[in-house]
Amino acid sequence: MTDDKVLKNLAVLYQLCIREQQNQRSSFIDGTAIYGFHREKELQLRRKHGGKLNESHIIDGLLPSYNCPSDTRVTTRYHCFEGGDHRQSETPTLTVIHTTWLRRHNLIAEALQAATGIIDDETLFQEAKRIVVAELQHITYNEFLPSVLNNRHLTFFNLRSRRSGHDNIYNPSVDPRTFNSFGAAVLRMGHSLVRNVVGHDNGRGRVRTYPLQDHFDKPDLIFYPACEPGDLPPCQTRYPPPPHGFEYMARWMSKAPKSRSDNTLVDGIRNHLFEGRGSMFDRETMSFDLGALNIQRGREHGLPPYNAFRAFCGRRPAYHFTAGVHGGLEDHTPQNAANLARVYRSPHDIDLYAGAISETPVRGGILGPTFSCLLAYQFSLYKHGDRFWYENNDHENPRAAFTQDQLAQIKGITHAKVLCSVLKDDHGDISYQARLFKRQHQERNPRIPCREILNGNPLGFDITPFANELHLMRGSRIGRSRNPYDPFTRGSSTLFGSRPRIRNAPLDVGFRVPLPRNFI
Repeated sequence: MTDDKVLKNLAVLYQLCIREQQNQRSSFIDGTAIYGFHREKELQLRRKHGGKLNESHIIDGLLPSYNCPSDTRVTTRYHCFEGGDHRQSETPTLTVIHTTWLRRHNLIAEALQAATGIIDDETLFQEAKRIVVAELQHITYNEFLPSVLNNRHLTFFNLRSRRSGHDNIYNPSVDPRTFNSFGAAVLRMGHSLVRNVVGHDNGRGRVRTYPLQDHFDKPDLIFYPACEPGDLPPCQTRYPPPPHGFEYMARWMSKAPKSRSDNTLVDGIRNHLFEGRGSMFDRETMSFDLGALNIQRGREHGLPPYNAFRAFCGRRPAYHFTAGVHGGLEDHTPQNAANLARVYRSPHDIDLYAGAISETPVRGGILGPTFSCLLAYQFSLYKHGDRFWYENNDHENPRAAFTQDQLAQIKGITHAKVLCSVLKDDHGDISYQARLFKRQHQERNPRIPCREILNGNPLGFDITPFANELHLMRGSRIGRSRNPYDPFTRGSSTLFGSRPRIRNAPLDVGFRVPLPRNFI
């Protein structure tokens, strides 16, 4: 693969002559994948009534739809989807995640309106968005990260939320920006978890799987299949019956095990990535190899080699290819070390992605020590450098913070509750495991009916503390500002990007101070 196969990112030259690619995405967990990355996109996605986001004009509850662009060369009789992030339709499983949070926002906006009687669209939208972002943060740090990292990393980097109450951990000297190696290599560890198929589960024991390579940027599986007699959710009497592809796929995703975290990618993304979709380049490209793209992206971004990141994380650099010994590839199996030796002339030449993804996972985690360290470090920056972190009690602007009662509701939210709350026509017959990021287990993580997971509350939490606060503020959080949400709302942005929320932050955040030797 040559350099001209990778699109060049715009470079930014900082005042200390540190040349970096421009990050065009938010460095905060602020729901921008749901609401868009700038004001114009957010306005495009809003219904502008009742504080809700737009849904499909074809089928309620799905992402907004539009005619598929001709340059994608996708063969489908269905419409394409629109969302806050352009990748919402790359795979059907991504579409399920985006659809879940679209429905979740609209449910919360609807509940706020019913509880308060407020009809102002801006108030309802911003309050619903504020709750959704808090839920995203809570689920990310208390369900997703614990399923990837071990207890030592979670504790060392202070990634867990407090069980109750506020936690004023904001540090204005922390630079929360995404460091280059994280975006270009570290978070791409998830590519090894991708399965070679996507599927439907109708809730009655019938499971159908489809090759992943046939469903890049194709929304068919979300529209299909139409509900069949005896399926769950149950069929309706009207014709044609509504499709339940979202529910079928969500159920399949909750049951299907992920691929193992290692240096192997499934064939659908290694040899057939975007096959048949067409090419984004001038010369026709039939398909891509995602592993090769990840390595080439790191080189294009000028990432330091694998050894540099080992040193940053307090590990010994590798000087030879011998596996499992000091001075060698001590975190690799002999087979993986031999594979690297066949490709690289020296251990100092090993690319970050190739070296770290092939490490043996640490005990209690799914990643090796280098990726575990860098992933935990970046998420620590996101948390401690975010003035709008959901647990913060902002003394400069106390109305921006959640109350104790509100935090209690948010901290009781789980991903299973969110998913159960957005399922259509759920008559209590649909079950999910309470810890949705973990595989189901008859004793340790059994599947529970959604009615028990939600505990009788359609949202999975009590909307009353949020409604009471709005009543006390007479429907307006701050009164004198032209836009009452500008001083504090998350994601307040312009066409040119989010407004700054940091000060006195170091530019060389990724390599400022090495971590203690062998802390992992």
